[in-house]
Amino acid sequence: MRRSMGFSMLAGMLALIVTPVVAPPVSAAAATKTEIAGLSPTAPALVLGAPGTAYDPPGDTPAWFAMTSAYDSGTAQNPTRPVRAGYLRHYDAGAREEPGRLTSANGGLTFSASIGDSHETATRLDDGRVLHVALAGQAPPANGPARPQQRSVPVSYSSDDGGTYGAPVSAQIDIAPQSFLNGTANFIPTSLVQVPSGPVLMAGYAVTDLQTTTSMLLASVDQGLTWNLRATIAQGSSSHSFSETGLVLAANGDLVAVMRTSTYDNLWVRRSTTVGTTWTAAAAPIPEFAADANGNRPFGRINPQLSLLPNGILALVAGRPQNFVALSYDGTGRTWDVKRSFYDNHSVAAPQDLNDGTSGNADLIWTESNRAVLMADSCHALVYQGTNRNKCTWRGATMSDGTTTFQIKRVLADMLTAGVGKIDLAGKAAAGTVQLDGDYGTTITGHPRTGSRGAVDGSNEMWSSAIRSGGAGVFDISLDRTYTLSKVGLSLAIGGTASATVQTRLTADEPWTDWYSVTNQSGYALKYTTPAASRQARQVRVLVGESSICPPGVAAPCSQLNEIELYADDVDSFENDPVNGIPRGYRADHTLDDAGAGHIGVWVSQSTAGSGSSRALRIADGSTVHLPAVRRLDSAAGVKTVGFRFHPDQWRTTGEPESSAMLFDVLTGTRQAAFHFALTREGTVRYYDGKVWRPLGTGQSFNPSASCTGGCVWTDVEVRATTTTATITVNGRLIGTATRADGATSTLTGHSFSASSTADADENFLVDDVYTRNG
Repeated sequence: MRRSMGFSMLAGMLALIVTPVVAPPVSAAAATKTEIAGLSPTAPALVLGAPGTAYDPPGDTPAWFAMTSAYDSGTAQNPTRPVRAGYLRHYDAGAREEPGRLTSANGGLTFSASIGDSHETATRLDDGRVLHVALAGQAPPANGPARPQQRSVPVSYSSDDGGTYGAPVSAQIDIAPQSFLNGTANFIPTSLVQVPSGPVLMAGYAVTDLQTTTSMLLASVDQGLTWNLRATIAQGSSSHSFSETGLVLAANGDLVAVMRTSTYDNLWVRRSTTVGTTWTAAAAPIPEFAADANGNRPFGRINPQLSLLPNGILALVAGRPQNFVALSYDGTGRTWDVKRSFYDNHSVAAPQDLNDGTSGNADLIWTESNRAVLMADSCHALVYQGTNRNKCTWRGATMSDGTTTFQIKRVLADMLTAGVGKIDLAGKAAAGTVQLDGDYGTTITGHPRTGSRGAVDGSNEMWSSAIRSGGAGVFDISLDRTYTLSKVGLSLAIGGTASATVQTRLTADEPWTDWYSVTNQSGYALKYTTPAASRQARQVRVLVGESSICPPGVAAPCSQLNEIELYADDVDSFENDPVNGIPRGYRADHTLDDAGAGHIGVWVSQSTAGSGSSRALRIADGSTVHLPAVRRLDSAAGVKTVGFRFHPDQWRTTGEPESSAMLFDVLTGTRQAAFHFALTREGTVRYYDGKVWRPLGTGQSFNPSASCTGGCVWTDVEVRATTTTATITVNGRLIGTATRADGATSTLTGHSFSASSTADADENFLVDDVYTRNG
């Protein structure tokens, strides 16, 4: 075992035998070594993954106008959320065909073509069914006084969370006092929302005069069988029409409508605090999306779609030009804090030209509390002058994405609140390391996502909650260790109001102590509170007050805990970090080799090998020119404790058993290893004393198995370091004491993890629940 002398002086190269490599190593002069910082852990963030292809139709048949939806499914013990995606199969302005359908069982990562047509203009009803309103098949009544205002429209219902739908039934639409222009004009539905214990709302538009469309809000009080005009959101005129309208109940309960206009000047917005019966002001353009002095549009102008994530962030997508996403971090849509293009396929020569490339008809849906899938098309299919055209090829322009065939694209997006210490209550409850108890264990008949686990499943759907008939209740959480809790997210009665008090204690024989309370909280997503003082706790209790409304079939009085999230100051759980990205607050080494390829080898992974959580830190060495290493700096201290859980996915099998290892350090300064440790392939723990590697303890200190047959093996490691020595404990057993690697006595500043060798590869490790404190 020898000390690594490569770029990272904080990590060691353990190989006694260096095996030949396929390609010659990059010379030190040729390789460029840098450090890349993760995002701030104290600020919200939007992180976009690379675009992927959700569907590439055979024979380059039309596939455009992306649509998507998702509804909670499964049980509280085994929750799922299949993503359905749709696309149009006909050319724009051509003979209509039923939309195609795609299905994803892994949060939008991959899709498969499925049987049945798309039903994406839909919403979950209060009774648990999903309602879909069709565009095609509308008809006016026979000649008579109602003909200018009424249409029949097909609606259908799903009783399996949007998987299949029953035969369509005829529903009635009445837009009076508005009128359709003529007998061929229809109502175009673009968005549906169920108001809890209230009406179903439908936004859309209709041709109301020559070359004029008007944005309207319809309401149904019989689950979609009859619809009446509730409000005119924006009246069209010959100079300014309003059409496609996205609709959402925002985090604070406001009804927010975002509209396309005929002038492409901007997206326009209108807001109601009374779910559409009255409006706070006239429709107005969104300031953040205004064109610049040169007329360049910084955001899409058509088909706005909205989604409120369970973590309270409101997301908006729109397209043309390109395909954009914007986030309102406070969930209200009053301000849009960040906007980005998530999929571009436009003319390289004219990026703002609306007549080449993608159609800009995009969509999104949340897949986890802090994650969403964004959908778009690559090329617009349309009939022009009687001929079927592809807007990626029709004028010979070079496309920015290089795609010239019809495809449906997907982008996975992390939409993150501030804070990285989120405890994965759902994962730990499933693993049995966290226990949920109290008054909410009963599953409500017909709603399998209810019960105690419904309050930690990462969803803000009403029927994915802990619900109790009989009044106020107690919800208890026994954690897997003592945490320094710093923040709590609570979502109580979706669509109603309720109060709650959060209590904590360290041990089961101590009395409960109030931490903080909320009074008459309302809303549709998590609301976060950071109490004045953090609280050390192993047990948490929520006293949930009576709800102002109860779900259908639940007798009043009732109480509801829709969702709870706990955050700790002293843990990096990676649950609120970007998937496939560098964890927030960490810095990773980067090597650019002489072939121009970049190497990092560190990312947040959703393949967590049974860790009991949904995300973990992965350290993967697949390069013979780069040492994957990642570090985090904290406040300097004379005594520092660092703990973590560790699982080897792959050891390097060449060389001596101790030649493959995961290295971890307690740091001094910005990169220097004060204490330098190795967890080896043979199951031993070693430390570097500045000259040689020395063993800690005798024999095997942990099970080094990388196999997950019968369950993956995870090892708990904790180091308590002073300025001169460090004791290490493995799985609760003291292994030994190490001396410093640098011979100094300076204060301690952080920790790091890395693979074992720059010149060797074939190692893959997982680290989770990194615990740090001074003292």
